[in-house]
Amino acid sequence: MTERERLHILNRRRFLIGSAAAAASAVLAACGGSSTAPTATTGAAATKAGGTATGSTPATGATPAAQTTGGATPTFGAVSTVGVQVKTSIQNPPPGKPQGNKPSELVLCWGTDQLTTHAIDPQTHVATIAESILRHVYEPLVKVERDGKTISPLLATAWKRLDDNTMQFTLRQNITFHNGEPFNADSVKYSIMRPLDPKNNADARSTYTVIDRVDVVDPYTVNVHTAKPDPALLSRMTGFSMVQVAPKFTEANALPGGVLKTANGTGPYKFVSWSPNQDFVVASNEQYWGGAPQIKNVRMKIISEQATRVAALRSGEIHVAKDMPPEEVDSINKGGRQTARAVASNRVPYYTFEVRKAPVDNVKLRQAINYAVDWDSIIQGVLLGNGTRIATVLPPWTVGYDPSLKPYPYDPEKAKSLMKEAGFANGFDVNIWYIQGRYMKDKEVAEAITQMLNKVGIRCKGNLVDSSVLTQKGNAMEEDGMIFASWGNWIFDADNILYSRFSIETRDTVNAGKGTSGIAYGNTQFNDLITQARYTIDSDKRNALYAQAQKIFFDDAACLFMYNLTDIYGVDNWVKWEPRFDEMVWAYEMKWNE
Repeated sequence: MTERERLHILNRRRFLIGSAAAAASAVLAACGGSSTAPTATTGAAATKAGGTATGSTPATGATPAAQTTGGATPTFGAVSTVGVQVKTSIQNPPPGKPQGNKPSELVLCWGTDQLTTHAIDPQTHVATIAESILRHVYEPLVKVERDGKTISPLLATAWKRLDDNTMQFTLRQNITFHNGEPFNADSVKYSIMRPLDPKNNADARSTYTVIDRVDVVDPYTVNVHTAKPDPALLSRMTGFSMVQVAPKFTEANALPGGVLKTANGTGPYKFVSWSPNQDFVVASNEQYWGGAPQIKNVRMKIISEQATRVAALRSGEIHVAKDMPPEEVDSINKGGRQTARAVASNRVPYYTFEVRKAPVDNVKLRQAINYAVDWDSIIQGVLLGNGTRIATVLPPWTVGYDPSLKPYPYDPEKAKSLMKEAGFANGFDVNIWYIQGRYMKDKEVAEAITQMLNKVGIRCKGNLVDSSVLTQKGNAMEEDGMIFASWGNWIFDADNILYSRFSIETRDTVNAGKGTSGIAYGNTQFNDLITQARYTIDSDKRNALYAQAQKIFFDDAACLFMYNLTDIYGVDNWVKWEPRFDEMVWAYEMKWNE
């Protein structure tokens, strides 16, 4: 690609210059790292493939072509992340020497099948594994770089705010979808508005409901209008429901409820085959506008059983595998065929409470559960150090994170006291619903939680189900008690979890208005604060609102709060790749180690 693009980095949030640096310092100190906080980057030029970075400041009227999401500068050490050093017991070794013959195709592997509810519709899912898979074929207007901070051009070459409620995008020209349909302003308008239509049942719809309409200015310019000022609009455009689809193809192939069983995008790979419970297969798009990927044939598969996944990696059946068990790291590294590679993860697991049903409709019992779990012991004993305790569901690099809020301490006596105050001196019964294979030691963590709750008189019954069954039962409103959930906040903004998972609007509109067990929380004071923050451009005011909201959320014990994960990948020596902290596993970022 020979097109030269202007790339200019600017700060979207003054907040993280100060408060994220403070948070980084605190977490570093807690983890035994340096107490020197990283500084935010402003005004630096970045270079995108195909051109040297240039640019001028927005104050002069120029359009920025890269922008920061607001996180602190990455800290590089044993594990790379944004803003903080997350504690891990693993040191990444250098890539090893390839063994055997060069593979004819690259095989990527995960532990959970997330192509179930919506099949391979790229706009209606809200699942990171699904996003990793489908982004081989589809692209959004803009993308988040590996640093988690920088937003760069993709199908849009430039953008600018016309006013607080309007952002204009200039589109890349001479692009077609794989079936030959043109990519233009009309297709962008269709793609943005489609997941907002309730009939398509997009799981992430509440993340985007601030968008009011899209106006076509000319064939390669669109204005995106929001109902109210949206400080996070650009970040919202970086993926998931905002990937671009071909209107005619989608109308012809989409099934009711936002389901597609075939794929057609603008991305670096073309769809070859997929059917339910089968591999997703793609081949290189040799006419890709950004240059054809080096690896030509890619197969993506699911192996839910962890030991089987490890064995497949060791045998060479798969080449990149997510969620390797920490106790297998040494043997993987010593085997000579693969290396285990760790990265601090943007994913936060938690257990949501079905607060509309007893017994967890009682706030004291929810608080008791939080006091009854010894997370330090779980992180060290089950995860072997591969996790970092957090107070709620926000990682420290998220815009809106409150560093002053500290996690619930382990206090079993306090848990018993709260149960007594609530009228349950002899304990109570509660269900815990969990899955296996989605993240490191998920089943073992759930079992440890169950044991600890039973020790204080909370009679916890474990319910291990497949992830698709968890979703089905939730949508049928059949779950109660504690329900496994996790969130990888792809826009790195508090809105895209506090509002999208815990607002009253989300609770009342999810699953086409029928509700779901795992999105049950509703607190009017909390809701007012996160709604105000959603539409507040001033960063200081916005962060103050989020601080108040998080305190209510914490005191209300809206979830069983847990930790940030550390992701461990197994990577065959034939593959040159370092993991991203946002969990995206994309073959076009990989090369054969030749």
